[in-house]
Amino acid sequence: MESAYQIYAEEITAKGKGYLVIRRCRTGELDELLCRGRQELLSLGATELLGTSRDPGAPLEEGQQGDCRLEFVRDLLELQRDLTELPGHPSRLRLEPLTRERGGAWMALHNECFFEMPNSATYGPADLERALEEGHCCGFAVVDGVTVGVYELDLTQEPPEIEGIALHKDVRGRGFGRELLYGTMALL
Repeated sequence: MESAYQIYAEEITAKGKGYLVIRRCRTGELDELLCRGRQELLSLGATELLGTSRDPGAPLEEGQQGDCRLEFVRDLLELQRDLTELPGHPSRLRLEPLTRERGGAWMALHNECFFEMPNSATYGPADLERALEEGHCCGFAVVDGVTVGVYELDLTQEPPEIEGIALHKDVRGRGFGRELLYGTMALL
């Protein structure tokens, strides 16, 4: 097995963020992989680096790792839930499906809502086309006639997946996120 990493540089231009994923790592080579990946991302203009390891034998831990200082930011977890009994339904929030005519507004709001998230992507025209494809269910979260967030579902997978839900930062902390989650769960 040869050690390997992958970099994701798509967010460097928009956010300065570069991502490093350790795919496979032979014993004793983690420091070298981190150093090479870091140098590659910095040479591409990254000002903030985020990393993870997919190799269970090479976990990343907070603290000094070679000449890198690692700091925990967040975990990404895949959650699954039985949908036969949903916990509730939105009472103040309603979901409006994405249409081609409102695609630009959806993409702009998506990018704004997810901008500060470390693992987020800045969406462009190709992402909008995918969102409009059959098997994808995307749209807006609306409260009292005001668009406050977005949702994105992939119904082509088994089980179907909530790819993303987000609220504009000005309306967070009011329980709308819970309503958005329950509303999207009902669409699965």
